[in-house]
Amino acid sequence: MVIAHRGYKQFAQENTISAFDKAILAGATGIECDVRLTADGKVVINHSSNIIIESKKVKISKHSIADLKAICKNSGHELLTLDDLFDYAKQKQAQFFLEVKTSSPTLIESITKKIKEKNLWEQIHITGWSFFVKNALRAQSQHPKLQVGQFLHLPPAYSYMRRPKKSYCVFLGWLDGLPGSQTLFRALISQNRLIRLKNFLEKNGFNVMGGVINNDSGLDLFRQAGITDIVTDRVAETVNYFKQKS
Repeated sequence: MVIAHRGYKQFAQENTISAFDKAILAGATGIECDVRLTADGKVVINHSSNIIIESKKVKISKHSIADLKAICKNSGHELLTLDDLFDYAKQKQAQFFLEVKTSSPTLIESITKKIKEKNLWEQIHITGWSFFVKNALRAQSQHPKLQVGQFLHLPPAYSYMRRPKKSYCVFLGWLDGLPGSQTLFRALISQNRLIRLKNFLEKNGFNVMGGVINNDSGLDLFRQAGITDIVTDRVAETVNYFKQKS
């Protein structure tokens, strides 16, 4: 599965319907997007804590959903709400990976309630760093169908000796925005170690995915370890890569 990182942001504003449509048309079968809370506890889709309007920063957590909609409408900025996202997901066959940007129980409760309401247990995943998904991990006891993913980027050299908390999947990889993260990952995790780590995690009930992988050498590393569910910014190139290797 090729998972488009915030949609196909090379050709459209990230985290928008336009970006998601372009990713799916390019062959992506998964969409990764980011979710945040407004000042009045509503959920919007945005990576940054701010929306940039005419070079000015509008802090999402300091404004109500009504204010944000008005600001974005006047500027032509496309802002998605959780309702917008789920209405869109209902129409598509793709998997959606919602990265939570806060550990707020309100955010987890809002997403889980909407998944239940729309009956999208098989299609919607809650993902994030371990300190952000802790409430989602707890929610699994009440909602066994809830699919939670944990980011395990930059694991220490012997991370395969430890088991993460129970969840649907884990993501391994690096962050392109963090200088040296890919170099560090590859220095710590050799091809053989990645294979052992994948086998250890799968043996303990996790699906193993990779991201954010934006070059063929990285794709080679993961594919050769048997990891073919990949989060990427290079949607069409990654789709073609796996077609050629199949």
